[in-house]
Amino acid sequence: MWRSARQRGRAETIRSAKFRSVAFVGASMALLLAAPAGAASSDEDRHCVVQLIPISPKTDEGVISATLEEGGCFPTLEEALEAGTGAQLALPEGTSPAELTSSLFDAPAALTSVLLGSEYDHTSFTGGSTNYFASSGCAGTTWQVSNVGPALNDTFESGIGFGTCDHNRKFEHADFGGAVALCTPNCSTYGSLRNKVTSLRWAD
Repeated sequence: MWRSARQRGRAETIRSAKFRSVAFVGASMALLLAAPAGAASSDEDRHCVVQLIPISPKTDEGVISATLEEGGCFPTLEEALEAGTGAQLALPEGTSPAELTSSLFDAPAALTSVLLGSEYDHTSFTGGSTNYFASSGCAGTTWQVSNVGPALNDTFESGIGFGTCDHNRKFEHADFGGAVALCTPNCSTYGSLRNKVTSLRWAD
């Protein structure tokens, strides 16, 4: 059927608009499928548990070197602390990380592991956290980890010490090398070592 130039132009415009619409939908679906699962979650929802596992006997100086065993991540800090200690906690509602003290935990006899310290992704003890547990606190013992691993390397910005760990050092490089930040026991910021911490040491 013969069509005028105006009709042919209108048909081409409609086909072009339909093509652009299909292409847009296809591109949007491709982006959704390519996005990693859970991408909508923020790091503020991540509170993870890590257990220190000794790799050598305690030295004469009381130092225990340890490797790390992941214990999972949880949507709240309280859930992470319960998983790490193996005890039911009853933290007062609204307790902030800065307000956490050892006295808020159950009696030591009820704990299967002791919280040595919590490392935070942002300054002032905010954002996601990585919570380090061991079989004992720092009384007469120094715990150390030569490398926090590739997933956590260069991510910490502040930290809190627990378990009688009153002198806690954050090292720039693996094997306790490079610049050092000393926290007694807490640091609301690691200053020049923000996002540069690779190894950790907790001591009394």
